[in-house]
Amino acid sequence: MTPFRRIYQTMARGLQKRRDARAERTHWPQWFLLIGERERSHWSAPDPARLKPLYPPVDRFWADPFAWAEGGRRFIYLEEYPLHTARGRISALEIGADLNPLGPAVPVIDEDRHLSYPFLFRFAGHLYLVPESAASRRVDLYRCDRFPFGWTRVGTLLADIEAADATLFEHQGRWWLFCSARQCKARFNNSLFAFHADSPLGDRWTAHPGNPLVLDYAGARPGGRVFVDDQGRLLRPVQHSVPRYGYGLGLNEVLELTPERFRERPIWHATGAAAGGWRAMHHLDWHQGLMVMDAQRLIRRPAPGTLTTQGTFG
Repeated sequence: MTPFRRIYQTMARGLQKRRDARAERTHWPQWFLLIGERERSHWSAPDPARLKPLYPPVDRFWADPFAWAEGGRRFIYLEEYPLHTARGRISALEIGADLNPLGPAVPVIDEDRHLSYPFLFRFAGHLYLVPESAASRRVDLYRCDRFPFGWTRVGTLLADIEAADATLFEHQGRWWLFCSARQCKARFNNSLFAFHADSPLGDRWTAHPGNPLVLDYAGARPGGRVFVDDQGRLLRPVQHSVPRYGYGLGLNEVLELTPERFRERPIWHATGAAAGGWRAMHHLDWHQGLMVMDAQRLIRRPAPGTLTTQGTFG
């Protein structure tokens, strides 16, 4: 990133922060979900405005959704953030054939630390989950022992690092872990770091010599699962945090990824405002034909003592 671009992004984010502070005196930014059926041919050009919104109760938000289907049941694993705790937890929301929730979100990993971004993957016959826990300075691994709600912490992938949005995938015979991290000039919202290993379950991850691979508020931080589209392209969802955090979402095609090199190019981008009139949008995922994203709106702050248990949809 050039010095001019860095100065522009810093000034734009500072100005927007002051504007947002005024709007948030009486309202608060609530993340909610977007869901729909999408074939693989549509993966590289999402159409968020055509997805169905699922709204959480007014006293919390739902963000960072990852879809999973097993045993004829479909779930969305997500960050659930109740205002009264001011701490994220990992919850699961079961979805029916009509794409409506079958009940309230059920907490599955709720600890005395903030958790978000419940990345899911299957390996060697087991389902695993890697949540963000940056404040703990480690990236932990959980295994599903009783689907869908029984999870056990089984190890730590990375230690002594403030890492956000760890995203794992296999590429050309190696496992990769992409994340954002707070190191030196790198921040969560402007950085991409990469690590690689022989297995996704161990703690022997090698840092890419080019780290941070990207330093840019517009297109560095991971925004969901890395996937291969119907054209065989390796695509990486990325967050755009100019002028505010989560303002937009993009897809970058990874053109080259080896233990020594990295190269990518943007192929799709949308802002929350342009896609659906939303305040922000920063995540997407697909699993077995189900597309899930998140978006943000401003709503009035709930009155003290307000407590609800069921979200809405529309």
